[in-house]
Amino acid sequence: MTSGIPSCRGLGSSAAAVVAGVMLGNEMGHLNLSKERMFDYCLVVERHPDNIGAACHGGFVGAFMKIQTPPSEPSETLSRSLAKPPKDIASHHQYHFNNDIKMVVVIPDFHLVTKDARGRLPQHYSREDAVFNAQRCAVLPYLLGEKPLRPSKISEAMRDRLHQPYRMGLIPGFEQVLQTLEPENYPGLLGLCLSGAGPSILALATSNFEQIAEAICGILRQAQDIQYDWQVLEVDYDGATCRDV
Repeated sequence: MTSGIPSCRGLGSSAAAVVAGVMLGNEMGHLNLSKERMFDYCLVVERHPDNIGAACHGGFVGAFMKIQTPPSEPSETLSRSLAKPPKDIASHHQYHFNNDIKMVVVIPDFHLVTKDARGRLPQHYSREDAVFNAQRCAVLPYLLGEKPLRPSKISEAMRDRLHQPYRMGLIPGFEQVLQTLEPENYPGLLGLCLSGAGPSILALATSNFEQIAEAICGILRQAQDIQYDWQVLEVDYDGATCRDV
């Protein structure tokens, strides 16, 4: 199996591989599973419905687990023990997304294992930080679907207190990127965040993609002398498809 998604960069490569494996099994075994049922099978292996939902169904997807079958991490033991997973393990929803928005992804030439990035997170959060993120998560999906777009509101809604502050040290220069790039001084920019657990950085923008990408790369190179690649991506609304087997 080959993949064009760089691994260990916070870009969902593991979820994409799981979805590809389940779809291949469905085709080769003539199982005739629906995408909804394949979603269940995928979640037995990869317990992150946000990543699996995007890879499987496409679009701007939100998701949550409905059945918390232990353990919460991927498990070969669990995968072997469930010949058929429960139905409706998770629920997903495709939000409306303004197609003027493109994703500028800056990809560094080093790996960051998700387990290591997760190890930086605290066991407990303050009520203030939880409320801070919950308020912004409630508003951000709506802001990304409306016209006209409001960059200052989107930028504020993309701020985070639950994971990015704790992972700053794993991505040298990322803190400076957040402090430097704002919609007010980079026209077309809507907001910035880590892609997944990192180390890739995601910028949402409507124009000036090269200027934004090169500005991010320049700051990161000053902090760490390594190579960076960048791409401009669009939302795929088809999700996983099987062409020829």
